[in-house]
Amino acid sequence: MLIPLAFVVSGCGVSKPVDYPAVTGRRVQVTSISADSAVSYRLGAYELVFAPGPDVARHARRAALVTDFAGGHGHARGFMEWGRAGEASVLYVAEGWARQRDINGEPLTVFELALSPLPVQRTRNAESQPVAATPLAVRVVVREASGDVTLTRQR
Repeated sequence: MLIPLAFVVSGCGVSKPVDYPAVTGRRVQVTSISADSAVSYRLGAYELVFAPGPDVARHARRAALVTDFAGGHGHARGFMEWGRAGEASVLYVAEGWARQRDINGEPLTVFELALSPLPVQRTRNAESQPVAATPLAVRVVVREASGDVTLTRQR
């Protein structure tokens, strides 16, 4: 009696659809320059590399992002490469916001970015894959202590 009831109860909840799997990676380099003033101001540059994903879907390969933080949040911009194994990368211009947080003693940098495709001139014989003209929305979380990175594509 309890097992069928458990199936009914678990099926009644609202399930959140998973649009895209998270992509993991590493922070390869980071450079930071701080200015001491009444409000803390810091410039940061990040180079990120992402682990290969499934061959069926395009995924983030690498990113270069520049931030300017005033009081722990600020503007972020740069570029990202996306692609599948064996095909040319698609370049995206990244622009959005970043904020720094300390959660349970662990410093995090969270990027909320819109990625717009950047047209790239290719040779005549290179086969071009269609790219969505709609900007992609992504969240990138950098765990500052370990250098671990997680990218989640948003709706």
